[in-house]
Amino acid sequence: MVLAILVCLWPLSLFVVVPKWDNVNAYLPYRYFISDYLWNGHFPYWNSFQNMGYPAYSDPQSGMWNPITWLIMLFGKYTMKSLIIELLSYFVIAGLGMYWFIKSLFKDEKTAAIIGLCFSLSGLMVGSAQLMVFLAGVAWLPWCLGSLYQFSKKFKIQYAVLSGLFIALNTTSASPAYTIILIYFYFFIFLYFFWQNRKSKQQLSSIFIGGATMAIVSAILLLPYIMSFIEFAPYFNRLSKLPYDKFLLSNPFTFIDYISFLFPYGVISDSEMFKGTDLSLRNAYIGIVGLFFFIVGFLNHYTNKKVLLLTFLTLAFLIIAMGSNTFVYQLLYHLPGFGVFRHPSFFRTYALFAMLIVVAYGLKNFLQTPRSTKKNKYLIYLFAALVLLAGLASLTKTSTNEISTNITNLLDLTEFSTNFLATHIVINVAILLMISLLVFLLKKSIKLSVFSALFTFAFLDLGMQTQLAFPTTISYPYAYSNFKTYFNELPNEINQKNNDKALKYFDEHQGLSYTQGIWKNMSTFNKTISYVGYNPFQFSAYENAIRNKSLDFNIQNPIFFFAKKERRANDSLQSGLIWDVPQLYKFQPEKTNIENSYIGYNEFKTTLENNAETPQWLLLNQNYHHNWKAFFNNEKLDIQPLNNHIMGVVIPPKSKGQIHFTYSSSLMIYYTLISILGYILITVYVIKKFLLNQK
Repeated sequence: MVLAILVCLWPLSLFVVVPKWDNVNAYLPYRYFISDYLWNGHFPYWNSFQNMGYPAYSDPQSGMWNPITWLIMLFGKYTMKSLIIELLSYFVIAGLGMYWFIKSLFKDEKTAAIIGLCFSLSGLMVGSAQLMVFLAGVAWLPWCLGSLYQFSKKFKIQYAVLSGLFIALNTTSASPAYTIILIYFYFFIFLYFFWQNRKSKQQLSSIFIGGATMAIVSAILLLPYIMSFIEFAPYFNRLSKLPYDKFLLSNPFTFIDYISFLFPYGVISDSEMFKGTDLSLRNAYIGIVGLFFFIVGFLNHYTNKKVLLLTFLTLAFLIIAMGSNTFVYQLLYHLPGFGVFRHPSFFRTYALFAMLIVVAYGLKNFLQTPRSTKKNKYLIYLFAALVLLAGLASLTKTSTNEISTNITNLLDLTEFSTNFLATHIVINVAILLMISLLVFLLKKSIKLSVFSALFTFAFLDLGMQTQLAFPTTISYPYAYSNFKTYFNELPNEINQKNNDKALKYFDEHQGLSYTQGIWKNMSTFNKTISYVGYNPFQFSAYENAIRNKSLDFNIQNPIFFFAKKERRANDSLQSGLIWDVPQLYKFQPEKTNIENSYIGYNEFKTTLENNAETPQWLLLNQNYHHNWKAFFNNEKLDIQPLNNHIMGVVIPPKSKGQIHFTYSSSLMIYYTLISILGYILITVYVIKKFLLNQK
């Protein structure tokens, strides 16, 4: 199964092409920054290369506290190769997790293998491949729920420890939206445990101890993640609910996207009907095998309460995924945690997860007694008729020239299709027919078993759909070899050129080293300060400064500057302005001087003179955070937030020397060591309990 997954993803597995969009413009630079600081012997506290600086170690999507990222960084700085390895790991983790989960539920390895393949190469993964934090959330879901299921059998403490480990792995790697929903899952499942065992004090005690163990284990492993986030919480721009408007509700999974259940290639066509949802969030394919046996599983087991519940959950999550198209999402908006994340379409994750469990009911029975009933035969005929009718109807809406153009674009790895839905469906149907014929001939000629035939069909089906989607939702057409050269040429030291220039100069258009595919956060790779960047993890004060134009005034100044004048309502853009100040002193800019400004790892320094008879305000053009400390000639100065979002100190009169701003978090190193030690001990415990004991 793992080999099948990697074969289907061969352009990445063989390092032919590179990932795209957010993977290279966001997650890659965030991780590159962290690895660069660590390999230069510094803790990655402050990233001064994006958005006037921010505490990178607090960013939940940076990979800072992700053990998978740690392991990759042990081998060097995080480069494009590292990104590909991490991305592929989530596809494999998803497949193995679903395999383990289904095997635990149904005690059938063959069923588990097919469903593991369907899950790992589903539209959740292939369609959203540019969002690595979404893939991580999908990948760890079966591990979390699988360990919780194992715990539910006899409430053994080892499964509580295992579940706590998976909670931590999910939280440190996935989008926070997945963690929020996972908390709700655990909450309601534990309510069910308590209710089901309410008459047994011994069972209730075991459940409570198990739940406490999960919480303690995950808290220890997540200690630096939690504490770093708490440090940034007062400044975070996304901690409160977003307004219930277009920004929050963008990218729902609507009825038109249901085409992807049967024809996933159709939803990446150039048709206006799909424009309401991003290309990355339209795909819900689980394979023809998956869809067929979902229907079989429901029709053959609809009297089973578990199947009914799973079907209900499938429908419920599909409704939630529709966002504002139904009233349900607005009701959920008022729940804790909801309203702080976007993209309602991500809820299709849980719908497809529930669907695949129903698939297992139908698939297991068929594999054990592979004789087609009348009901199954009629369903096969219905499926075939539906596919053929869709193909024939679409054929009347397209032309030979359109189909030829589409095939040419596929061979040329054209990123965006120029063809409409009908052409895509024709291609999709043709591929399904060819796969069906090939598997039929293989079964007849080399006597494939039923399992082998179904696995082969699923492999070819999902593999071909992955290839069709590759240039659009997974990768750029750019050669990996070009990026290898690019990373080898990046500077190892922080750029000290032009530190006396106004910050507006550092807008990522000042001659930085760049390469195709990386369009944003180039300053991070070039280790150059910048007032721009691509990261949703921002200071709310910085965002406010953009809206009220305060940022425009601040970037007229270099990294260090003395105040020249108090800002007034009608002032034009100019340097040296100060406002939001607790106390003003007589401005004497002609008697001040700044030389040799230095940008360091988590620090800023400069040599200055204040020959005025009064104190003068010196400002550092970085976002204010309470963890900053300032020393003038080794004497600590009080730092004040100024100019909406930056900071400053008062320089005594008739003084000169060196000012040194430094950022650190006194206990973070200890939290980190506790977490690392926790991972080591728990990994040893898990190996001993689950691997060595089995042997």
